[in-house]
Amino acid sequence: MYKKLTMFLLALCVILWPAAKDTEASAPEDLYTEPITVKLVPSSIFNASIQGSYELIDLKDGKKINIDSSVQFRYAKDKVVVKITDDNMIESTTGYVLQESPRSTNNYVNLTSVLRAGSSFQETSYRGSFVIKPAEENKEERLQLFNVLDIEDYLKGVVPREMSASWPKEALKAQAVAARNYAKVNMDSNRFLYDTVQHQVYHGRSGEDSRSNEAITETRGLYATYNGSLINAYFHASSGGYTDNSENAWSSKVPYIRAVKDPYDNHSANPNTSWTTTVTRDAADEAIFPSEDWEMASLEILEKSEAGRVQQMRATAIHTSTGEEKVKVLPEGSSPDSIRWALGTNLKSTMFTIKENNPGSVKVKMSDGSEQSFESVMGMNMRQKDGSDQPIAYENLAVRTPDGIEYSNTAPATYEFNGKGWGHGLGLSQWGAYKMAQEGKTFREILKHYYTGIEIVNR
Repeated sequence: MYKKLTMFLLALCVILWPAAKDTEASAPEDLYTEPITVKLVPSSIFNASIQGSYELIDLKDGKKINIDSSVQFRYAKDKVVVKITDDNMIESTTGYVLQESPRSTNNYVNLTSVLRAGSSFQETSYRGSFVIKPAEENKEERLQLFNVLDIEDYLKGVVPREMSASWPKEALKAQAVAARNYAKVNMDSNRFLYDTVQHQVYHGRSGEDSRSNEAITETRGLYATYNGSLINAYFHASSGGYTDNSENAWSSKVPYIRAVKDPYDNHSANPNTSWTTTVTRDAADEAIFPSEDWEMASLEILEKSEAGRVQQMRATAIHTSTGEEKVKVLPEGSSPDSIRWALGTNLKSTMFTIKENNPGSVKVKMSDGSEQSFESVMGMNMRQKDGSDQPIAYENLAVRTPDGIEYSNTAPATYEFNGKGWGHGLGLSQWGAYKMAQEGKTFREILKHYYTGIEIVNR
């Protein structure tokens, strides 16, 4: 009796299991071998024009809704409104899934208004499926929109945005592997990826190119590993001739992100082999010493890495009332790479030197009677009529001359940054990969040059 009952229960489980799977239509990631979810930013109202085979499903109960080739999604407080036809509107407090059924390379959806990669609202087409949910609480009046698709299709919208599709094929293949690693590692630790530089620039199907698609297909399923684990394949535009150790740009030491000499980065078409940026002292002062009570007197480099990237800087300011000196060492509680945007501008890299520029030097009579010229006298003590000494704590110095009063700058008017490279300088240099590929190196050789001790494996 018990044996018969056990067999009946087992049979019942087998019979019921397919039915349970049928109700999971609200999980589009199940359609894909290696799913990637990208958060998109739509307008409050957007149309979805469907190419291929799709079905619309209510997330609340898994019910399928009959639709034509075009539907409209509208924001409403705490719900998603869908306009099927002029006289047919439905809504859900949970949201909907617009998913491929069945999956096909011919399927895609054209969305009329999406903030493409954080730039502007544009009409954009995407492969894969979509999850549309009510707006986040206390956020802008727009629906939550997620594009769910296989990693290989995701890369098609990424690689030509990160590297020109006209570049040599082996460079594109190296970029494809690096981007695949980066996407997989970040997807494993996040609910979704952004379509901007916060993760990787993604333009969907609208951003694809046949050459980069070929590079992705030819490296399909290939990943870079270190000691059997996927690497976080950081990449940047230009190394300036030397990549760096991870801890010299960010905080942690990563064994496969080690400094390597990069003679390939000096391609004649690379606009980043050298650059100059000028920052006014006022802009740097506002960024570092925002209080009006302080005037920045000097800015200098304290330390560089062996690869030539600035690790520490010292900024000195003088209090305009008391003459007190204040020193700040940059970066303040952050990584060395943050120096790039801590000085009143966005520098291309931290591989730079500084030159102070002043319209005219100041000739100063010293206490011993001699005269000396200085580019900056901010913070120096100046003898007063009563014999006391007070520090110079103002931007312009009034000087009595035989012809009257003249004013002279007491500190540099501008700082000139002369640098090399573009980006954090870790891992693969895209311009370096360009030249390596041009010289006949394979994508495997390119990757192993920039990532120390790695293997390229099929997963």
